[in-house]
Amino acid sequence: MNRLSVIIPVYNGEKYLEKTLECLITQTVDNFEVIIVDDGSTDTTAEIAKRYCDDYDGFYYIQQEHKGVYAARNAGIEKAKCEYFLFLDCGDIITDGSIEAIFEVSDKQDADIVTGRCWKNGDIEYEYDKSLDILATQPEIETMESRLLYSQYIGAKAFRKKLFDLYNIRFLDLTAYGEILFTMQCVFTGCKISGCPDFILEKTMKHIEDGYSQFEMPTLENVKSAKYVLSELFEMGKEIIIEQTGNFDGDEAYIQEIIYMIYRFYIDNFYRKYWYMSADAIAEMKDDFEKYAQLVQPERFKKLQQANTDLRLPYIYTDKTEAANEPEFSILFDIANEKEYKPFLRSLYAQTYPFFEVIVSESKFGKFPEEFRNMENLTVLPDKGFHSQARKIARSKYFFVIKKGEPPLDIRTLRETAETKAPAFAKQYIFSQKRSTLNARKVLKDKGLNLN
Repeated sequence: MNRLSVIIPVYNGEKYLEKTLECLITQTVDNFEVIIVDDGSTDTTAEIAKRYCDDYDGFYYIQQEHKGVYAARNAGIEKAKCEYFLFLDCGDIITDGSIEAIFEVSDKQDADIVTGRCWKNGDIEYEYDKSLDILATQPEIETMESRLLYSQYIGAKAFRKKLFDLYNIRFLDLTAYGEILFTMQCVFTGCKISGCPDFILEKTMKHIEDGYSQFEMPTLENVKSAKYVLSELFEMGKEIIIEQTGNFDGDEAYIQEIIYMIYRFYIDNFYRKYWYMSADAIAEMKDDFEKYAQLVQPERFKKLQQANTDLRLPYIYTDKTEAANEPEFSILFDIANEKEYKPFLRSLYAQTYPFFEVIVSESKFGKFPEEFRNMENLTVLPDKGFHSQARKIARSKYFFVIKKGEPPLDIRTLRETAETKAPAFAKQYIFSQKRSTLNARKVLKDKGLNLN
């Protein structure tokens, strides 16, 4: 009898779907089912999914109109009947013994949630998630274990079906961050949670030159989703504290951890993607940004400032013109190869450090991809006398001339350059060194070497 339902939502996943399905075929046990939910794909996803369903018992295919990943997961929940559910995204891989390990822990601990490890595999992140690593070693995990707040890779957790049935938990119709709310709703039921070190998810992270996905873009809709999810998380934490202690004053360690997590969330997911945010999105974020800054304890806020010294906190820029007028770095765009424009610009605007300006000549700007033409921190100058004029009008004291776009920048390059204390004349050298060093780490990683 099948014990676990693997639910895989997929939309136009022809490039990655086979990889995910193959990792399930090689599992060391076979008492599980696989439910592929096709969310209105227009590529060859349906052909791939149906082929696997024809070839393997226990593989099922559902097709629906394009409604989004959360609706697809909910459709899988309604179809699935097994004791445990595992949600994998298209492209996710679990190691061969993962499902067997989940069963072993569920039998030994009678766990409602089994949490494993996550190997983050991408251009920037190629390491095990530290919070999940620690949780995976714990046979029993408390509801208010703070690391659960930071371990939101849903594919690294198996959930008991009764949680969804007893508490009517489903994914909400949000544009992003629904996994956080779904997971913590399950956690806050007070269910039993156990770690499983032999259950390992490999999560394929995005490539820099691919740009942000719709879930990662700092759009107004995603800011609103984040505000809702994080507000619900705060209220659920507050209810848990009241339930356990009878009162709430806001200084409790757990609620302060939630506030700290929320503030970090806005920094990492929105403020560090400043140039992709609209004025409306910035204004929407600002309210929560300031609200939680008032709620966090001074010593914790100092910790946030120390962890983000490059961001000039607590001040945040809500006016893009103001931010564009106060850059730390001036980037003179002088790349000759037009094919390198788009990958390099994507890597530049994906930097986790937003205080830079770009200066470009008219002829090169004429070949710019459309998505970068209206950036507020971009200045276009005539070709004649371009270099001398660029140096005159540059707003920062650090001036970097970029002649080659290959390789694209590691997204940490500007941040690490900013955090390095050095005189102005040395910053170009430091920037070049950071660029080559971080790229070398990626090249070696791609060749199979893990650098810690």
